[in-house]
Amino acid sequence: MTEVMDVVTQAIIGIRPDLAESRTEITRDSAIFYAADPGRPVLGLDSMEALELIAVLEEEFGIQLGDTRIRIVDLRTVGDVVDAMSAAL
Repeated sequence: MTEVMDVVTQAIIGIRPDLAESRTEITRDSAIFYAADPGRPVLGLDSMEALELIAVLEEEFGIQLGDTRIRIVDLRTVGDVVDAMSAAL
C-alpha cells in the first residue's frame, strides 16, 4: 500500500506543484477538497484538478473507475484514494 500512496502523492504534486513548493505534507488524512474538521490538513484541489487526478491514477494503475464499485463522491481524503486504488488492483 505504501507504493500506492507514493503514486497518489506524486500524482497530486504533479497536478499541484505549489503543494511541494510550500512543503505541504500530504498524508492519508489530508482532505482532497476541504475538511469539516479544522485540524485536518487540506490540499484544496478544485473539481478540475480532482478529475485530472482520477485520470492520471486510472492511467497509472491501468484501471477505469467506471468499471469498479468506487464512487468518486466517496473519495474525500488521500487515504480514501489510496484505499480505492489498492482495492481496484
